Amino acid sequence: MKKIIILLLINYSIAGCAQKEIKKEDIMNQENIKKVANIYKEVKKYDYNPSYTLHIEKVSNFTFEALVNDEQLIKNYNSKNFTGSMPINEALLHSGKQRLTIRMTPLKDDNFIMAKEIDMENIALKLSINYGEYGKEKVKDFKEALRYELPKQKGELPYYEVHLEFDVPVLPYENDIQGWKNGVDLTKEDKDKLLKEVEDFYKEIIGYYDAKDVNAIAGKYYKRQLELDKMGYRNKPEDSQMLIEEWIKDVNDVKPFVFEDYAMRFYGNGKMVALVRTDKYYFNFSNLIREDAEGNVQTYIMYLYRPKAGAPLEVIR
Repeated sequence: MKKIIILLLINYSIAGCAQKEIKKEDIMNQENIKKVANIYKEVKKYDYNPSYTLHIEKVSNFTFEALVNDEQLIKNYNSKNFTGSMPINEALLHSGKQRLTIRMTPLKDDNFIMAKEIDMENIALKLSINYGEYGKEKVKDFKEALRYELPKQKGELPYYEVHLEFDVPVLPYENDIQGWKNGVDLTKEDKDKLLKEVEDFYKEIIGYYDAKDVNAIAGKYYKRQLELDKMGYRNKPEDSQMLIEEWIKDVNDVKPFVFEDYAMRFYGNGKMVALVRTDKYYFNFSNLIREDAEGNVQTYIMYLYRPKAGAPLEVIR
């Protein structure tokens, strides 16, 4: 079976085998690298710094993706049973009502072929969302924003969605980030032209990795990383340094990029766009994907948005 590594917060890589390996000391004086290295200085600590977490406590007999405010945060297409947790602050742009969507799809067999229907009578779904401040509160004392268990179902369906709302009472950074909320509704644009622009953006990123141009990569991802660090309250120098070190590691990797079998998909209620795989092995995974001859795979998540009409696309998540 293919080995898959998903990097959720630090993204994208390809390396040119014949080029000299990049070392940290080679790049730290470059303009965009210095900006990223100083992101921690822009991150505030507030009186209360809550982390919100989605806990998938039980999934049985279906595959799925979980989206918060229409940003995909968890997916599982490879096993019939799943449990796991994911921080969700990056999808929370404002306090108040939020939306959680679970999109259920049929199981896959050992050959990665998805069944035609979900056996609704034999599925189970149980989840929760809690929040609190790590380091100041014990996890057992975190407050609960949502708890849900799917009622008993009947019959068979090719697809099923669960839509839930939950409340975020405190979000201290909401006036310090923008996210995609003021972006252009990309679903209203010419689809062919938009697809070409998105493809070109992906290829540009791949080119930077081919050239081992960490400075160019840092420039593309600066806005996204600034927001992610603000939303995660990461205000230590080592937090920013770790990102640079991961980029260096990625550009020095020699696994080839595989840019094929994909479709354009919208997120963020039409304000974000990404290319996702359509093949049976990596269905709905990011098309920023590398695979070596042994079947070891890394995928890198990237969402693009257009900050205003006529502006070029930018990385936002």
